[in-house]
Amino acid sequence: MVGPAMAPSWSRPVAAEPLTVRLVCATDSVQPGKPLRVGLYFQLARDWHIYWRNPGDSGEPPRVRWRLPAGFRAGALQWPAPERLGSGSVIDFGYRESVLLPVELQPPTTPLAPGSSITVSAEVSWLACKDVCLPGKAVLTLTLPVRRAPAAAPAAQALFRQADSRLPRPVPKAWRTEATAAGEFLVLTIRGAGAAKAAFFPFEPDQVDHAAAQTTTPIPGGLRLALRKSDQLATTPASLDGVLELDSGRSYALSVPVLARTNGAAPP
Repeated sequence: MVGPAMAPSWSRPVAAEPLTVRLVCATDSVQPGKPLRVGLYFQLARDWHIYWRNPGDSGEPPRVRWRLPAGFRAGALQWPAPERLGSGSVIDFGYRESVLLPVELQPPTTPLAPGSSITVSAEVSWLACKDVCLPGKAVLTLTLPVRRAPAAAPAAQALFRQADSRLPRPVPKAWRTEATAAGEFLVLTIRGAGAAKAAFFPFEPDQVDHAAAQTTTPIPGGLRLALRKSDQLATTPASLDGVLELDSGRSYALSVPVLARTNGAAPP
């Protein structure tokens, strides 16, 4: 278990076999007028996993319903780049061992009074799978004091740094991206990205065949990635949206319009 069990930036853990989940804050208190960064921290038993925002061929991602003090607003869950899980004709996208899903809470327009406190609660549900799948849910609650100068919570911040290193980055301005529909494939071309191998995780579940091999071809100044279309894809999608992970471990959030290939040929 990372972090002291009763540290002010950690909620009480909820153990629901095969995992433990907690609500974690990056600081030990709330600063008036400043966003508050929290996260859902899952620790899983060996060989179990939970799911990414697009779970792949099966499963469901974690979901959260917030109970926040008056005036606070929660942003969307942030999703670190996932792993490919499974084998054969069924491939899922998700996380093993542990993962922090960060969220930014926006404060009310009326500043909070130093010396007061706030309570943040999250109703969380998930599906954890190994050979079988077990649904779970928990209510996580964290009470934090309001201070003019919050201190960093070292154990919690280590988790946020780890999660941030896996969060998809914006596409570099020097990159040139293109997506084309070519026969049975969607072909993603990235000029400016230097990598021998890449993997694409689509946001939409029925665009790409999750279990099919993704073929990376080096081209001058970049790479080309061939993605077999899903057999559930009725028409060519307007755009290819998802996360591109390079063999360096860095990942990028892409949204690329899909063009029809004039010669209609599929890549090798």
